[in-house]
Amino acid sequence: ITVAKPSIPNLDYGRYHALVIGNNNYRYMSNLRTARNDAKAIANVLKGEYGFEVTLLSNATRSDMFKALEKYRRKTTKADNLLIYYAGHGYLDKEADEGFWLPIDAEENSQLNWIPNADIIRSVSTMNAKHVMVVADSCFSGTLTRGIKIREKTPDYLQRISKQKARVAITSGGEEPVTDVGGGGHSAFANAFLYILRQNTEVMDSHDLYTQLRHKVMINTDQTPRYGDMRGHEDGDFLFVRQ
Repeated sequence: ITVAKPSIPNLDYGRYHALVIGNNNYRYMSNLRTARNDAKAIANVLKGEYGFEVTLLSNATRSDMFKALEKYRRKTTKADNLLIYYAGHGYLDKEADEGFWLPIDAEENSQLNWIPNADIIRSVSTMNAKHVMVVADSCFSGTLTRGIKIREKTPDYLQRISKQKARVAITSGGEEPVTDVGGGGHSAFANAFLYILRQNTEVMDSHDLYTQLRHKVMINTDQTPRYGDMRGHEDGDFLFVRQ
């Protein structure tokens, strides 16, 4: 019996890039156990199964992270899609209602090397890339996202969103701490993310990815992933096209 291959609509999806960051070994804070392993596995799946050109940063400083973001800000064009995946420590400044990513040179009592979510959002919103998606597996990462409207999937849905600009984010939790383990050598969130990417056989948009991810993470942990758009979003969506 021959099994028909899933049909992938013949559209101009553009080029795919990923910046994947995994921070385990902190100079002034407690180390994490799985972030680096998560980043490596995700980089491999994106490269091998989805045709992404990947930059993998392990144990990145503030300078490493900003340099990489700046590189993509300069080089991406309207023909590009960029996925930014961050696994590492995060922090929520409750008074300022601001979340931060913490590079390996971050210190607990000084915000000097912390990276505010506002800086990530600003960097992403000013890029020329057509579709940009931020995935953050860190504590208190929910402050990246805003609310979202659910779209109806008309027959020309893929064609329409492939042309429109997208700035979306998926975070591993809202404003609660998230677990660094629980997925057999991966965080529970990264484990679910990897599973869904590997199972997909066609074109999956970020909302479908999120729907599956949320369910998987919530049945295994006390955290609730979030999804939403960021500044600069139009009516597009990030599309994962299985190679």
